[in-house]
Amino acid sequence: MKKPLSIVLALALLVTGLAGCASSKESSTVETVSTTTSTVNPVSVTYDEDDYYFDWKNSSYKTIGLNGSSATVNGEGLDVQGSIVTISKSGVYEITGSLTNGSIVVDVNRDTDDGTVFLVLNGATIQSQTSAPIYIKNSKKAVILLENGTDNSVAGGSDYVVNEDGEPSAAIFSKSDLTITGGGKLTVTADYNDGITSKDDLKITDGSLIVTSKADGIVGKDSVSIKNGSFEIIAGKDGIRSTNETDEDKGNVVLENGQFTIVAANDGIQAAKLVQIDDGSFQLNSGGGYPGKSISSSNDFGGRPDQKASAPTTNSTEEEESKKGLKAGQGLLVNGGNISVSSYEDSLHSNNDLIINDGVLTLQSGDDGLHADNNLLITNGEISIKNSYESLEGSNITVIGGKINATSTDDGINVNSKTGVLSITGGEIALNANGDGTDSNGSINMTGGTVYVDGPAGNGNGSVDYDGSFAISGGTLVASGSSGMAQAPSTNTQPSILMYYTSAQAAGTALTLKDKNGNIVLTYTPSKQYSSVAISSPKLTVGSTYTLYSGDNQIVEVTLSDSLTYLTESGVTTKPQNAGPGGGKGFGGTGNMPPREGGMPPNDGGVPPSDKLPQ
Repeated sequence: MKKPLSIVLALALLVTGLAGCASSKESSTVETVSTTTSTVNPVSVTYDEDDYYFDWKNSSYKTIGLNGSSATVNGEGLDVQGSIVTISKSGVYEITGSLTNGSIVVDVNRDTDDGTVFLVLNGATIQSQTSAPIYIKNSKKAVILLENGTDNSVAGGSDYVVNEDGEPSAAIFSKSDLTITGGGKLTVTADYNDGITSKDDLKITDGSLIVTSKADGIVGKDSVSIKNGSFEIIAGKDGIRSTNETDEDKGNVVLENGQFTIVAANDGIQAAKLVQIDDGSFQLNSGGGYPGKSISSSNDFGGRPDQKASAPTTNSTEEEESKKGLKAGQGLLVNGGNISVSSYEDSLHSNNDLIINDGVLTLQSGDDGLHADNNLLITNGEISIKNSYESLEGSNITVIGGKINATSTDDGINVNSKTGVLSITGGEIALNANGDGTDSNGSINMTGGTVYVDGPAGNGNGSVDYDGSFAISGGTLVASGSSGMAQAPSTNTQPSILMYYTSAQAAGTALTLKDKNGNIVLTYTPSKQYSSVAISSPKLTVGSTYTLYSGDNQIVEVTLSDSLTYLTESGVTTKPQNAGPGGGKGFGGTGNMPPREGGMPPNDGGVPPSDKLPQ
């Protein structure tokens, strides 16, 4: 659901460090989590009356008839020199016909004329080999109105003659605020540089735009604001971009609605400051799309050679050739929409905070699915990450609601700061990870929601991994995987179980926990073979008896006597020696316990799909 933009979003993230480092001491009291406030201010765009289509035929308008290499004009404020038509006064100008090698130039003295120039494209074709076919050189504001039901085209060649500032640099180039509206169609071809560029604000409220550009597709230096419309963009660099890094409240891309199909050699949509998506349909392909494997390691199981730095930065141009789906220099805010991304690098990336409030996201990424250099917050939405290196990464990660289904060749969720916290208060999370399932270099705090992990087969990673502590006081956790680095919650107000199997359980073997009356407490079917499972549920109580099944086979019966119970098939056991909080080394032949019969299953590199959350 679309969020009101007039309200400033200020969300307190439960995402700063838990006190203390790794410890073998266990407690029944959940440690206190300090809070930090992450503020991403949504932008409310003001659209003026002249930003929309109007009945221009009932107004006083002037005409420009294009005829090959010349033009015929009618009305004051018009001048023709060869194939160059110059407009020097505000007003409404209808443009028809074809110009084979010329330009429409708007040059209005804004000191004496502060009116709007309306260019009505009514079946117009404009081509130029040496300059911008439409060049807004000077004007308070210009509006390109695409007459309903018409086809129009603008094509810029490769032999531009530019000034000392490199201008004009696009097929449609404006030094002023520019709006595009109307129910017509506009095809833009740019063989020199950008497709459509405004050096001020660019607004689009309607129209069907097809843009093919050597460099960026659509650029608004101060802002790009789109209310509606249909967009097909093929760009040699970024698809849609806003570039102002220095002026406050500028450099934003705000997309309220529309249909977008973007194929970009670099970023699909990129802003120096804020990228905000409120609604719309997006098909984004960046950097050639998902390359079929992780680009961050030499194989599908090792760690990233150069772990991303946790310190936030606001420089949106730090990477010379960024190839991300959505990228923001200061904040990325998704309030809704249907977003599909196939990206060579991260699918969604923020150099600071990333917030998802709603929407349906389907992502395939050669690097991270969702990445924030600072805080990553998910309050709602449906997120399917079909391929990624790490599915979710940030200095702090908070999940309040929504549904997340993610597959990764390394960690499913990674908090990459030693002072960071993975906080889960609600939502449904299903992770299929070849590295750690939930990994925090700091700590984990879970008070609600459900988390299911199909974790690693190799003993070098675990379904749950944390360096500080894992405090759990609510929610359901089922994390299956290898046993060499297995961990469970370390500080509990609801009971947890960490079960070690003597031999690997086959993929597709359901694990079920029943109470003494035979009622199912929880059940889950891992998609990969597993030799350990961490379980926690609000339905568990200390002093009660439960039975764990593998398929139809009873494995072990246990009466819980503590907040964390370690189990083998022989019954209750003690915590492995030299283990960190909640488990760790000691089983599976990697610590002080005897090796399991059968050892660990081979890591064959498979990442079975996780199509849906457990019912």
